[in-house]
Amino acid sequence: MTRPHSDLLWPVERLPDALEQLAQRQGYGRAGGEISPPAAAVEPSRVWMFALGDRLGVELEPITPLYHELPDVLDRAAPCILQVRRDGVPSYLVLLGTRRGKLRLLARDATAVLVPKKSALALLREEQEATVAEVDQLLAGVEMSPRAREHARSKMLLQRLGQAQLRTGWIMRPRRTASRRTLLGDIPSLVAGILVSHTLLSLVLAGSFWLLGRAALQARLETGWFLGWIAVIACAIPLRMLEVWWQGVFSIRLGTLLKQQLLAGTLKLTPDEVRLDGIGRHFGRVAEAEVVEQLAVGGALLAVLSLVDLVMAGVILVLGAGGWPQTVVLVLWVVVAFVLARRHYGVQRAWSSSRVEITHDLLERMLGHRTRLAQLPLERWHDGEDVRLSSYSEVSKVMDRRTMQLTALLRDGWLVLALLTLLPAFSTGTANASALAVSVGGILLALRAFDEVAVYFQQVSQAAVSFEQIRDLLLAVGRPELESKVPLELEGGKPTDADSGTLIEARGLTFRHDARTRPVLENCSFQIARDDRILLEGPSGGGKSTLVSLLTGLRSPQGGVMLLHALDRATFGSSGWRKRITAAPQFHENHVLSGSFAYNLLLGREWPTSPELRAKAAALCKELGLDELIAKMPAGLDEMIGETGWQLSHGEKSRLYIARTLLQGVELVILDESFASLDPETMRVAQRCVLNHAKALVVVSHP
Repeated sequence: MTRPHSDLLWPVERLPDALEQLAQRQGYGRAGGEISPPAAAVEPSRVWMFALGDRLGVELEPITPLYHELPDVLDRAAPCILQVRRDGVPSYLVLLGTRRGKLRLLARDATAVLVPKKSALALLREEQEATVAEVDQLLAGVEMSPRAREHARSKMLLQRLGQAQLRTGWIMRPRRTASRRTLLGDIPSLVAGILVSHTLLSLVLAGSFWLLGRAALQARLETGWFLGWIAVIACAIPLRMLEVWWQGVFSIRLGTLLKQQLLAGTLKLTPDEVRLDGIGRHFGRVAEAEVVEQLAVGGALLAVLSLVDLVMAGVILVLGAGGWPQTVVLVLWVVVAFVLARRHYGVQRAWSSSRVEITHDLLERMLGHRTRLAQLPLERWHDGEDVRLSSYSEVSKVMDRRTMQLTALLRDGWLVLALLTLLPAFSTGTANASALAVSVGGILLALRAFDEVAVYFQQVSQAAVSFEQIRDLLLAVGRPELESKVPLELEGGKPTDADSGTLIEARGLTFRHDARTRPVLENCSFQIARDDRILLEGPSGGGKSTLVSLLTGLRSPQGGVMLLHALDRATFGSSGWRKRITAAPQFHENHVLSGSFAYNLLLGREWPTSPELRAKAAALCKELGLDELIAKMPAGLDEMIGETGWQLSHGEKSRLYIARTLLQGVELVILDESFASLDPETMRVAQRCVLNHAKALVVVSHP
């Protein structure tokens, strides 16, 4: 490196300053103000880092790369910070990006420094490589050139340490609610590059049409003309390659952004919104989101490029034998194209809505098939199905006709009109060969554009219709989220009054579901202290699950106040409140995901997980009696479970859910009917484990 390590490594106590400068350089977030630094020489907790990201208005994502992954991380992870540990003391490299094959690092004096990638790799891998000193000892006794020695050393280290985990780093991203300009990043510059390369490519193609047309009309297709035509076509190859490359990058960037926004919007839906929409409409949203990504990202851009071709074709036709009359015909035909596209959009909108409704109805009928068989007479099992299918069939026929008009009429109609407008100049002989060749080039360029427009407009139309199905998810991204106002030094799951006093205090809580006039909870008051063990019983529909959702922050009370350590939810923020109170939902609302047993245990915690947390999870499973199950699994905690893996019984799933909740390390644990599917002996074991590990406990049960 050209500068000493001390200038490039940020100590832990200056980490807030490093991240704030990184955010400002990238145009993310905001100034953090006065932020208390973490304890010196101690790696900050993930909770502290997440809270720091909230203060700066950015998202921080932890990464724990493997030894062999580090080169790719350096190329792609910026902006990020990467941890270097020397003598047990952590410090950080602040990566801004890459330039000319080198890394741009932020020095401690706030200047950007270019550093060879090889030097940064050596610094980040230094701690792991010190554990295999025998590699250098082995190579010391072998005679070879320095270059060969370095190559052999890197290969041996990669073999020994390739799967070793490095220290945790953090990738910085803009918040999902950031401005459009911030979220788009370099996408506008990619679009500009695509437009420029496509314009040049179209000019080259038009020039090739002019060369070939002029030679043919003058009956002078000599070797020189032919070689010139080949040279012009050859110029189009690099331009086409560049355009395709940029289009691919554009599609990946915009598709990634769309998926991130949809996920952020989905996570902000309320429980009531998720329930009321139903499984069919949620499935339809997934399908429509895929349509938007595939068609809008590609089709919209290509449709714009086709319009660019039409504009260029109009300019070329003005210079040709047809002159302004031919250009006016082109403009009128473009108007006809928009009219046809508009009609097609209206029909496709009706067709898409009909398709979504049929999908929703089919899934709902599949889920309720047994209920239908039991409750409805045989002659009513298929009521309404023929009507829906018939309506869908009629709408499909109309859409097929509109599609045929759009694809066939545009291309062939333009060719006929263009040749008719060129006929007078050709038949009278008033135009020379060059002017006729220019007109032919413009006609062929417009013909190519109309041929593509017919396809791309269909894609854009379908994407626009599909967008209406997912628009509410994108709008949900902008919903305000409570941000923590707790001092940063108190973040990390520690209570503000950990030794004594009331944990939860509620006064006059009132909540009413939108579809009901009578409150589910009315004037509800209670207190929960540390070490409390509370059994909450009540009949079905009595408001137990609603109270649990209020305690966990999934719902907000419509009246009254609820305090945690004498602070309200607005002070802790939405995520801060949920980090301190966690519930295991009822069995039908809890899920085993397709993944390893350890992954399902540690949902909500960092992943990949630390050895310490993994050992804690294994010990907790043993207390819950799951050690026999884990011993049966060939891969132990790493065994794949779920739909495509090892199948768990109801009792095993219940204990998995209990362990998952206890491993969150929160102050209040709520178990909603978690013991219902356990036999008496297993239930006593599970209860003993919960009582030993929960700081405060609420168990919801039927009387």
